[in-house]
Amino acid sequence: MNATLHRCLILVVGYAERYLLSLIFFGLACREFTHTYFALHGHSLAETAVFLDASHHMVTLLLDLITGLVLLIGFRASVPSTTFKSIFIPLIVTFYPAVYNFIQLFPPLWQIDLCPVGWQKAFIIAGFICIILIGPLIALWGLLYLGRSFGIFVTLRKVVLTGPYRWVRHPMYLGWVVIYLGVALSNFSPIYLALVAIQLSLLLYRAHLEETHLARHSPEYREYMTRTGFIFPRLLHIRPDHFKNRAG
Repeated sequence: MNATLHRCLILVVGYAERYLLSLIFFGLACREFTHTYFALHGHSLAETAVFLDASHHMVTLLLDLITGLVLLIGFRASVPSTTFKSIFIPLIVTFYPAVYNFIQLFPPLWQIDLCPVGWQKAFIIAGFICIILIGPLIALWGLLYLGRSFGIFVTLRKVVLTGPYRWVRHPMYLGWVVIYLGVALSNFSPIYLALVAIQLSLLLYRAHLEETHLARHSPEYREYMTRTGFIFPRLLHIRPDHFKNRAG
């Protein structure tokens, strides 16, 4: 009975990831398309604010669209994981950004900008560059190379280690770290700093769960861990040989 329930759980989790989550990301892509349209409608791209807003929604649109596509056509997990943490921690991390929609519900004192007035413009510009350009491009680069080996839940799929994965084990997470740091810089208030700190902690914990699962089932991955960086590239001791890897 337990074995039967375990197999059913694997099927449910697999189908939910492939069809339900991909549908959600396609819906998010449609939302970003609408935001892009209204950002451009009746405005000129020559306006800096309009250009930044439209660029942000366009990059997010690409990320959501590609994420939904690779979830739909992704490889089946060779070693699925059905523990509570391996399913729900990735879900929490994936949809955590929705929390930022409720910032206005927090006390005004928590929303005060802590950045000195003379530095506010520089912080906002640096934050926007991280959010709109650097972070999304790194994440998109990792996602494109990962391709059909991408997944939301903690599993072992086909190993694909080319592109950014030659230098860092989690380039997609590196991209999101840059994005979250940009959010903190451009909104330098206690509530944003707290929410970003929680988000980064969850992200790193998710990466740790992936590494534990992959190292347990893949000797290749254990060797790979000895010569590459976790989130940030290890610039020294890089060897030209590379394998093929999995997650994010």
